[in-house]
Amino acid sequence: MYTFAIPPTLFLGREQEIAEISALLDNPSCRLLTLVGPGGIGKTRLAMEVAAHKRALFSDGVYFVPLAALNQADELLTAIAEAMPFRFQQDQRSPREQFFAYLREKQAQRLLLVLDDVERLLDGVDLISDILAATTNLQILVTSRETLNLQEEWVRQIGGLTYPGQAEGEPLREYSAIQLFLDRARRIRGDFDLAEDRKSVVDICRLVEGMPLAIELAAGWLKTLQPADIAQEIQHNLNLLATRSRNLPERHRSIRIVFDHSWQLMTEHERDVFQRISIFRGGFTREAAQIVAGASLDTLAGLIDQSMIRLNAAGRYNIHELLRQYGAEQLEAAGQTEAIQQAHIDYYLGQLHRLERDIKAQQQIAALDTIAADFENMRHAWHLAIQQRQFVTLSRAVESLHLFADMRGRYHEIMALLRTAVEQFPSSPSQEQLAMRYRIQARLARLILLSHLRIDEGLRAQIDNCLATARARQDQAEIGFCLLVSGIHIVYEVENEENYAYPRAVALFRESATVFEALGDTFYRAEALAWLACNTLEIFNKEQISSQELLKQSLKLRREIGDSNGIAWISLNLTEVALAKLDYIAYEHYAREALALMREIGSVKGILQAMFKLALTSLLKGDLEEALTLAEDMRDLAEKTNSQDGSISAADILAFLYCVMNETYTETSVLVPASQTTSQELFFNSHGDLDICWGQTIVDCERGQYASARQRYASLFWGRHDDPGPATICLALEAVALANEGMPEKAVELLGLAFHQPAWANGWLHRWPLLKRLRVNLKQRLGEEAYRAACERGRSHGLETMIQSILGEEDDAPRETVKQALLEPLSGREVEVLGLIAEGFSNNEIARRLVLSVGTVKVHTRNIYGKLGVGSRTQALAQATRLNLL
Repeated sequence: MYTFAIPPTLFLGREQEIAEISALLDNPSCRLLTLVGPGGIGKTRLAMEVAAHKRALFSDGVYFVPLAALNQADELLTAIAEAMPFRFQQDQRSPREQFFAYLREKQAQRLLLVLDDVERLLDGVDLISDILAATTNLQILVTSRETLNLQEEWVRQIGGLTYPGQAEGEPLREYSAIQLFLDRARRIRGDFDLAEDRKSVVDICRLVEGMPLAIELAAGWLKTLQPADIAQEIQHNLNLLATRSRNLPERHRSIRIVFDHSWQLMTEHERDVFQRISIFRGGFTREAAQIVAGASLDTLAGLIDQSMIRLNAAGRYNIHELLRQYGAEQLEAAGQTEAIQQAHIDYYLGQLHRLERDIKAQQQIAALDTIAADFENMRHAWHLAIQQRQFVTLSRAVESLHLFADMRGRYHEIMALLRTAVEQFPSSPSQEQLAMRYRIQARLARLILLSHLRIDEGLRAQIDNCLATARARQDQAEIGFCLLVSGIHIVYEVENEENYAYPRAVALFRESATVFEALGDTFYRAEALAWLACNTLEIFNKEQISSQELLKQSLKLRREIGDSNGIAWISLNLTEVALAKLDYIAYEHYAREALALMREIGSVKGILQAMFKLALTSLLKGDLEEALTLAEDMRDLAEKTNSQDGSISAADILAFLYCVMNETYTETSVLVPASQTTSQELFFNSHGDLDICWGQTIVDCERGQYASARQRYASLFWGRHDDPGPATICLALEAVALANEGMPEKAVELLGLAFHQPAWANGWLHRWPLLKRLRVNLKQRLGEEAYRAACERGRSHGLETMIQSILGEEDDAPRETVKQALLEPLSGREVEVLGLIAEGFSNNEIARRLVLSVGTVKVHTRNIYGKLGVGSRTQALAQATRLNLL
C-alpha cells in the first residue's frame, strides 16, 4: 500500500540525495532516519520521492503521516495509526494497546513510515522508540527542523537545490534550482524565456541558496515583477540571509527574507488580512475568511495571485504552514492576536453550537461533513477556549462535538478534547461552572460507553453526580440526557456479566423518554426508545409493548425529523426483530435498507454489520454471487479500517462460499484457523454480533473431522433451533458425516428435511456440487424406493426436534418437571450453561469450555435469565435450585 498523494508538480533534481538516503534505508541497522533542515528546504518532497523509489523494498506498505497541523504530543499516536491505516476499535483496550497489538501482527512485513514535520511534537518522540522496539522490519523516515535526539536515530542534513556559482557560461539546465524556477515561471508566464533573464534567474537562485519554497515564491512574483526586480528586492536584505543571525528561530534563518519581501509587496489591507488568516488550521472557507479575518473576495484573489494562499479543488483555501507561522508573528507584533483568537473561537465553536439543530434533523449529513472539513479549526478553537477558560462557550459547543464523535466514529480524539476541558475547570467551581463541567462530563461518559473502552470504576459515580446536579437545577433536558447515559452504563455493566439489572436500565430509559417527550425533544426521545427496545425483556415489560413496536416508534420519530443516522441504526436493529420472528424477507429488506443508509452516512461499523447480515441472507437463499461480492467488500473494508471482528467474519463467510461454489476445501482452510480462537477472545456486543463459524464447520466436515464439526454445530445458530437458515447447514453437514459413517438412511432423512425447508433457507443446498453427488450416491446405495421413503420420513420430522437431537439437547425426564414450573423450559444447552455458571465460570471460560463464541454464551445467559424471571446470577442460581435444575 502506498498512501502518498500524487504531487501536482514535477520533482526536480536531488539525484545524489536520493541515492544516499536510499542507501541508508537499505541498511537494516538504519531503522530511524531523520532528514534535518530549515523550513522550506524541501524535506517533505524529498522524503516522498525517496519513498516512491523504495516501494519495492517496502512491499507491504509505505505510509505518509502529515503532522504540520498538530500541536499536541499526545496526538502523534492517533495520526500514525490513522495513516497506516488503522481504526481504533470499540473495545476495552486503550488506543495504545490496540495500536501496538496491530503492530505486532505486522512483525513479518516490510513497512516504511514517513513522519512529516515532527518538530512540533518532540515531546512525544518516545513513541517512535517504542514503535521500533515493538517491530523488526518497520523503518521510519522523519522530516524535522530539529534532530530527535534518540539513540536509534541516523541523521541526514538537507540543503538547498544546486545552483550556479560565479562562473559565466555554465549550462544552467544542469542545476535543479534553475530547473525549478523555470518550471514554475512557465506555469505563470507560458512565454517565459530563460535566455532573456539568465543573470536575474541565477541571482534569484543564488540569493535564496536554492531553497525550493523560496524559489517558488519568487517565481510567483512574476505576475507583477520582472526577474531583475525580484532579484533586486531579495538583494536588498541579503545581509540577513548571509549572517544567519542566531537570535532568530531556526525555521526563519534562511527563508524569512522571502517572506519579508512578499510582505512588502502586499498592500496594507492585504497584510492585515493575511496576518489574521494565520489563525486558521487545516484550511478555511470564504465565509470564515470574511467573518474571522475580514477578507473580501477581491483580497483573497490578490493573496492567491501572490502565492500567499491557495484554493484547492474542494473550494477551500489553505496556507502553507511556514507562511502561516510568519503571519502569526506579524499578528502578534501588531497586537491583534487576542482579538483574532476570540473571533476564531466565536466562529468555530459558535458554528458547532449552530449546527446542533442540523445534526439532529434534516441537514444532518451536511452538518457532519462541515464539522469534518473544519475539524482542525474547531479543535484549535476548543484548545484556545480552554486556555482562556471560556467554559460557557465550551459547554454550548460540546453537544455537536460529541454527536459528531459518535456518528462519524471519531471517539478517541474527541474524548481527549472533552477530558482536557473537564480537567481545566476550577477545583472549587461555582454552581454554574459545576453544571457546565458536568454537561461536558456526561457527554464524555456517553462516548466512553459507546466506544466500548474499558470502563473506569469511577464512571458510575461521575454519571450519578451529573444526574444529581441536573436534578438540583431542575434542568429537564440535562436530566433526560443523564438518565439515558445512566441506563447505557447499566447495559454495559450487564455486558460485563455480573450485574444484570435490566429492570433498572429499562426504568431509566423509560423515564428519559418521558422527559424528552415532555420537552418536545424528538431526537433524544427516539434515542431513549431505541435503547428501551434493545434492552427490554418482555418479562419486565409491564405495558407489554414489544421491542418491535418500540423500535417502530423510534423509527417514526427519526423519520419525522430526518435523523439519517438514527434511521440507519433502527433499520439495522429491526433485522434482529425480523430474525427473532424468522421473517427472513423482512430481515433482508431491513438489511438492504440499513446498508444503503450506512453508506450514505459513512458509518464503517454500520456498513460492516449490514454487509454481514445481507451476505448471510443472500447465501442462504442461494444467491451466492451476491453473497460473495458482499463478503469480499466486507473483507476489504475491514482490512482497510482494521476491524478485527469484521475481518474474521468476512473470512468465515468467504470460506463457506468458496467451499460451496468451488469446492476449494484445502485452499479455503487457510482462511479460518486464526478466527477459531481469535473470535473467542474479542469483545462482542450482544447486539449485532459479527459472529458465526459456518466456514470453519464446513471445512472440518469436508476434512472428515466430524467430531470437531459437531462441536461447532451449536454456534451455527443465532439462538432459535427452529430457524431454517442455519438449520439447513447443520442438517446438510451432519448428513455428509452420517453418510461417511455408514448410516445412509439417516443421512437421507436429514437431507430430506433440509431440502423441505423454505426456498429462502435452502437455496444454497442446490448450489453445492458435493450434495448433488452425495444424493446420487445415496440413491445408488439404498435403491430408489428406500431412498424415497427415507426422504419422506425426513420431511415429516419436526425441525426443532431434529436439531435438538443432533445437538444432543433432547428433552429428558427431569426437564418434564421443569416444564410445569416454567412457561418456557430451558434447552439442554441452556441447562449446560447454567451448570457452568453455578461452578463460577465466566462467559469467556464457558465459551472456551463449550467451543462457542462469547456472543453466543451471552445469548444463552440472557435467555436463561428471561425464562427464570431473574436479573442476576445469584437470583438465577437460587431460582434454578428451587426448580431442581441443578
